[in-house]
Amino acid sequence: MSVDRFLKVQVEDHIGWLIVDRPDARGAMTREMWEAMPGLLTDLASRHGVCCVVIRGSGGNFIAGADITEFTELRNDPELARRYDEGSTSTLSALAELSVPSIAMIDGSCIGGGCLIALGCDLRVVAADARMGIPAGKLGLAYPYDGVERLVAVVGEATALELLLTGRFINGEDAVHIGLAQRLAAPGTLEQAVRDLAGEIATNAPLSLRFSRLAVRRATKGILSDAERAGLVAACFASDDYQEGVRAFLKKRRPVFKGR
Repeated sequence: MSVDRFLKVQVEDHIGWLIVDRPDARGAMTREMWEAMPGLLTDLASRHGVCCVVIRGSGGNFIAGADITEFTELRNDPELARRYDEGSTSTLSALAELSVPSIAMIDGSCIGGGCLIALGCDLRVVAADARMGIPAGKLGLAYPYDGVERLVAVVGEATALELLLTGRFINGEDAVHIGLAQRLAAPGTLEQAVRDLAGEIATNAPLSLRFSRLAVRRATKGILSDAERAGLVAACFASDDYQEGVRAFLKKRRPVFKGR
C-alpha cells in the first residue's frame, strides 16, 4: 500500500516494512519524506501482529542521504538548516521510542542521512558490497547533532571521530568490524538474513523486548528514570507472557507469547 510517493509500508507476517522507494535517486530523502517518516514508523510499529519494523530501500540501494538538490533553497542558512534537520531529528526520536525493535536492511549506498536512519534503528544488517559513510566535511555542513550522538553510542568516540573527520566510505565487512552493523550478509542473501533476524526477535515476549530496547537506549543517555524503569519491569513480571515463558521452560516446549 502506497502512503507517500516515495515511502511505502506493508505488513508481512510479523514484520512491518517501511520501503524507501526512490530508486532513480538511490533513495535520497526529500524534506517531505523526512517529515512523513516519523509518523509512518510509529503507525507501522503499532499495527496488530507487528513484532519488528524493517527499513529498506529499493533498486539495490538503502538511502543515499538527503536530497542535496534541495539544499540551495531549503538549507542555505542556519535557520533553514535547523528547520530542515527537524525531520531527521524527529525520525531519530521516533525510532528511539518505537514499541517494537527496528532493523535497517542495508545494501548499496547508505550515505549521510542514510547512515542517520540506519543508526536510528536498533540493529543493522548489511550486504558485503554496501557503501557506508558520512561525508559531511566534504560538503561543508554540520551533521545533525542527534545523529552524531547516536553514532558515538553505536561505535564509540574514537571510531565516530575517525568516520566523521575523514568522511571515508566503508564496505559491509568493515561496518561489522567496527560495530556499525551487527550482521553481514553474503551476496543475494540480505533479505533472508533480515527475515531470519526478525524471526529470532519475534519468538520472544513483546513486553520483554520493549523493556530491553528502551532500557538499552535510555542507558546510553542515562535518562531512564527510576519510575519509568520500575514500570517497564513490573509490566513484564505482571504479564501473561511471563507466566507462559516459565511454563514453557519447565515443560521444555516453545512459548507462545501474546504481548500481554
